[in-house]
Amino acid sequence: MSVDDWVIEAVRSTIHGASLREVQRYIDEHHHEELSVKVLGDALDKLVQKGQLEVDNERYFAVKKTNREDALKKLFGE
Repeated sequence: MSVDDWVIEAVRSTIHGASLREVQRYIDEHHHEELSVKVLGDALDKLVQKGQLEVDNERYFAVKKTNREDALKKLFGE
């Protein structure tokens, strides 16, 4: 798994969203990897830019996946 996969997994494991430190703790506890704040911050920023995560008040939330019908409407209009 990549760092991005671990970050998404960590964020999805919470209902209330996850802070950077909570993501760091989750990865350390579940994958036994100690990643720096910079590496995790860069990964979180990249995932927000890609539209896979949302950030609200320094808490990260997974973006809900769109179903096929919604994706087609978004692509081609109604």
